[in-house]
Amino acid sequence: MTTMIQVENVAKSFTLHNQGGVNLPVFDEVNFEVAAGEALVLAGASGAGKSSLLRILYGNYRPTRGSIRITHAGRPVDIVSAVPRTVLDVRRRTLGFVSQFLRVIPRVSALDIVRDPLLARGATPETATEKARAMLARLNLPERLWSLAPATFSGGEQQRVNIARSFVDPSPIMLIDEPTASLDAANRDVVVALIAEARAAGSAIVGIFHDEAVREKVATRYLDITAFRKA
Repeated sequence: MTTMIQVENVAKSFTLHNQGGVNLPVFDEVNFEVAAGEALVLAGASGAGKSSLLRILYGNYRPTRGSIRITHAGRPVDIVSAVPRTVLDVRRRTLGFVSQFLRVIPRVSALDIVRDPLLARGATPETATEKARAMLARLNLPERLWSLAPATFSGGEQQRVNIARSFVDPSPIMLIDEPTASLDAANRDVVVALIAEARAAGSAIVGIFHDEAVREKVATRYLDITAFRKA
């Protein structure tokens, strides 16, 4: 299987400038690989650094040291040292981030939010609309909401729009941060199925799932972040 993520000797600490420059270590010497079709679930107690590691993989946080090579357009790109233009291209074509929160865009409908990734990757408006409608229906979002902007939706409804946007055209690598937090059992099952389908199509998954039942259904293997905690 193709290696999609290769993490080598990654460490992270935070400097608290508003508290006299105190250095707060998070983890050290993190090493792992994720291949196409795998689902690596990050494990460990709250505060172990799971979310920090996910943000480092996406390029939102910069590690204290180490490299993270993402297979992008058939070649490895170190997301740590890449220039911003390259990072943006990696995110557009290869690296997706599925958070539990939707970035609400004023006056943009739920349907348009879900269609946008398809249009950005070259789908026709007709195809994009058809696939977006099917995904919103699959996630049990009432059709009467599709033409509305999600700003006034409930947390669970916004989360379903976010998931629909992410899985309507799964990225080759998907970083997933607690996607089922606000969902009922039926929609949790839909998300588990979507992740399995993305894996079967070749996506590499790295995720955080606080629901034990969801973790067990999704994971092909685990990485315990507490093993890398700095003393």
